[in-house]
Amino acid sequence: MAQPLEITTESLKATPPAFVTALYMGGMTPADWVTALTLLYLVLQIGLLIPHYVRKWKRWRNRDES
Repeated sequence: MAQPLEITTESLKATPPAFVTALYMGGMTPADWVTALTLLYLVLQIGLLIPHYVRKWKRWRNRDES
């Protein structure tokens, strides 16, 4: 009988290739997924930077009014 830890470990090892195969069979090549994930990453980074720069601009504006 296989140990639960061994089953989990082997399942985790097989997950990335199975995921890529499923995506490829779904109609998107790995290059398409890299492009989509890169665009998602850029959107998230921009979304994080906008509030940072808005706070900076507000502090700069309030300092000039004083």
